[in-house]
Amino acid sequence: MSPRRADPELARRRREALIKAGFAEILEKGIQATTIDSVVARAESSKGGALYYFRTKDDLLYAVLEWLLAQLDHTLDQVAQTQQSPRLRLASELEVLFHSTEVNRKLYVVLFDFIALSLRSERFRSLLNAFYKRCRERDETILKEGIEQRQFRPVRPGDVALAIRALVDGYCLHWLLSGSHENLEEYRDRCRAVLGAYLLR
Repeated sequence: MSPRRADPELARRRREALIKAGFAEILEKGIQATTIDSVVARAESSKGGALYYFRTKDDLLYAVLEWLLAQLDHTLDQVAQTQQSPRLRLASELEVLFHSTEVNRKLYVVLFDFIALSLRSERFRSLLNAFYKRCRERDETILKEGIEQRQFRPVRPGDVALAIRALVDGYCLHWLLSGSHENLEEYRDRCRAVLGAYLLR
């Protein structure tokens, strides 16, 4: 009898189910309280199955962050690659980054937990730094095109690309600390106004 062949698609689905369960656990309990056992229970998997994909809790956490950042990257790439003008692409990016109360709360509760972890772990810090570098490069490209087309005033694209991330994450942090009682759209509009005053004057 020939050995049973592994099903790559089934393996991919099982691994992704554990990653999504890990994200849900971190959202609900935080990184410190999340365990492989709690993730296994939420995913309705087995401990042996989880350890097949992730040897340690850190491996699982890394996969969760990698999955989360890959989704963000994909969405932002789609915005950057549209045929819209640079000005509209930047506006569309802000719409994505200030998506909705539910989405932004989930994203930033988990993301800020990972940022705290990355301050003590080079592995996680490198992953986050690579993501933010891609964000800056995307924005620099949009800004350079806007300057060339005279939609934006002549600025240093690298400096403004860095400022965009600082504004978005800063406004989302303040919104989150408000208890999410304030309207997220107001923070988006404040961010848009600051950028507009700098780029369009």
